[in-house]
Amino acid sequence: MIGIARGGARTFGDLIGQLDHLEIVCPKCDRLGRYLVHRLAMQHGPDFKLPDWIALMTRDCPRRRSPGLADACAAQCPGLLGLAFEDASEAPPGSRNGSGGRRGPVQD
Repeated sequence: MIGIARGGARTFGDLIGQLDHLEIVCPKCDRLGRYLVHRLAMQHGPDFKLPDWIALMTRDCPRRRSPGLADACAAQCPGLLGLAFEDASEAPPGSRNGSGGRRGPVQD
């Protein structure tokens, strides 16, 4: 089970032993990347929060600066949906995965 990290956000350390790879996808721009969790924890530290990592990975997305919510960046990590959470209210919302699209680096 994944516990609640400081500030309520999950960290790379929380994912070690739960996931081997972490995917980031955006159904609006078809962005897709796949990364090894242990490598992310080594690069950024085990206490690095997932929302901060998503913001880092999408820093070049023009939709992040969009004034309206309808066109806002929708990047998410769908692999988190299959994990057990201590509190069901802490589980991330469902995701939609676009077909095809721009693929980011796969770090294996």
